[in-house]
Amino acid sequence: MASVQSVCMSGEGETSYAKNSAIQSGVQSRVKPLVEEAISDLCRSAVPGCLRVADLGCSSGPNALALASAAVDAVRRQPHWAERCREICVYLNDLPENDFNTVFKDVPSSLRGYGGVDRDSGLLVMVFGAPGSFYGRLFPAKTLHLVCSSFSLHWLSQVPQELVDGVLINKGSVSAGRTSTPAVTAAYARQFEQDFKRFLGSRAEEMVPGGWMVLSLYGRPANDFSSQDRYPEFIAEILQDLASQGVIAAAEVDSFNEPFYSPCQEELRGAVEQEGSFEIVGLESHDFLERGPRGDAERSKAMARFLRVLDEWLLVRHFRVDGIGDAYARAAEERYMGPAAEEDMTGVVLILSLRRRK
Repeated sequence: MASVQSVCMSGEGETSYAKNSAIQSGVQSRVKPLVEEAISDLCRSAVPGCLRVADLGCSSGPNALALASAAVDAVRRQPHWAERCREICVYLNDLPENDFNTVFKDVPSSLRGYGGVDRDSGLLVMVFGAPGSFYGRLFPAKTLHLVCSSFSLHWLSQVPQELVDGVLINKGSVSAGRTSTPAVTAAYARQFEQDFKRFLGSRAEEMVPGGWMVLSLYGRPANDFSSQDRYPEFIAEILQDLASQGVIAAAEVDSFNEPFYSPCQEELRGAVEQEGSFEIVGLESHDFLERGPRGDAERSKAMARFLRVLDEWLLVRHFRVDGIGDAYARAAEERYMGPAAEEDMTGVVLILSLRRRK
């Protein structure tokens, strides 16, 4: 997730990330087969005594251990390898503000049968926390065999400095979007490239030669920003609604920007090739669509809760208004009940498989 302007998916009860992360779970279902492919490839190479797997940006709730569990299950389906690999270390990473207490409370149920030595396979699975920004080093050199990150790398380490300083104004949008000026989209693109290369460089030092990374993140279909979905403009419209209601100061709306960027495939490929430590095994793009009939109250509430989970942390820090999460969710729900329900909120998920060069 982000480091300078932290993004933390937390909350409790019905407004928590754990209760409003179905879209992220759907993305993980597409990533799991690639995790299994990575394990199979590792099985064909030199087998370590201890396999080390890291999930970066794990957050909390039911998704936090899904990819780690998929990796462990894949190992158990490799009996000849399991005879030599007796231990699996799973490292769960997110920012220190993440609800790691909930994550570790879920470990026994999420990895049921693996606590201690599993009698069938002889595997000992151990789970550790690794708090910190994944845009820097987190683990000792040449220790990781498999790194996963699902739906996290679109969060930048910070909003581009030009927008923080007020040199650039992103009126009518909260990140690089359809209505943003070329200067704003260029600033966001530079920030993403810088962050992603830092991410790759850090992992290159931590991974063993031949190790795998499987990454998924929110993207856009083409290099042209006209292909971007309406998320940046939609959030800005909700904030304008709150300003018109007197909930927040209108003067502060245009200075609110999110450390969020949706890259295209060409940007991912270019950054990987320039950094040079990894070879691209696969790069996929999958569409998903959020659309429903106007007036669908239950869907509107669900989508409003989803947006609240994404944005509340940033809204509280910027506007410093008590109860802004509730007001934001109500305004988002009203938008979804109106014309926004008929707009194609089309998103693209990019899934990238990488192998550390030997």
